[in-house]
Amino acid sequence: MYPVIVCIAKKEHDYIEEFVKYHLAIGFKRIYIYDNEDTPTYETMLHKYKDNIKVIHLPFNNYIKPVQYTALDHFVEQYLFTTNITHVAHIDIDEFIVLKKHENICDFINEYIVGDCQGIGMNWRFFGSSGRTEKTNEPITIRFTMCEKKGNDHIKTLFKKDKFVRFIECHSVVFSSGYTKSTNNAIINGAFNKNIDFDVIQLNHYKCKTLPEFRHIRTRQRAGVKGNQQTPENVDENFKHFDINEIEDLYAYNFYIKNGN
Repeated sequence: MYPVIVCIAKKEHDYIEEFVKYHLAIGFKRIYIYDNEDTPTYETMLHKYKDNIKVIHLPFNNYIKPVQYTALDHFVEQYLFTTNITHVAHIDIDEFIVLKKHENICDFINEYIVGDCQGIGMNWRFFGSSGRTEKTNEPITIRFTMCEKKGNDHIKTLFKKDKFVRFIECHSVVFSSGYTKSTNNAIINGAFNKNIDFDVIQLNHYKCKTLPEFRHIRTRQRAGVKGNQQTPENVDENFKHFDINEIEDLYAYNFYIKNGN
């Protein structure tokens, strides 16, 4: 089995190594990183992981499609069917896959992506600032442990490549046969799943971090929107929207303490 991650990175200098280390530690074999910096950045930065990553430089945001979808098209055309990949998750650098009952992503896949199930929808759980106001050099999985209680309807899909036809958007996938479901057996059609189950797997979304970090990351263009279609936003108000600190969740924190050093 050879599960991989595909992602796009811009202004992620302070976070990307933790992202790579974490997801290799839970059993992903390779991470395909689309480097959206103007000047190639992440291949040099992540050189010590060179055996487990593939960095593709894809600068700017002036393509026919938004750069995120340009990256996904390139991944499908160049790598998905020309390598030994078996399963794929497309996630962002601020998203961490958290396993609740399995030590390794391959064990999870063996139990849940079976039969006619071709993919599992992983619901977002937004993590807030945990009351922090300034950036430190600690890992984000250590700094931020407070999150929303219910979870978010949005999913990202971990899927088996055999029946893959295309990405619908960055969240969901079309198969030639079979379906995507949640771990509580609810069938998922599209980018949303209201029947949230966090007992087995969740996608920690560290979107806001601290306000200074959020302000910095929002200076980049949105990868899912073409460069000439970007619209202004009230960054500080959006931070308040994502800064949700209802309950404590230590799964990623404990995993880092056990495996991060």
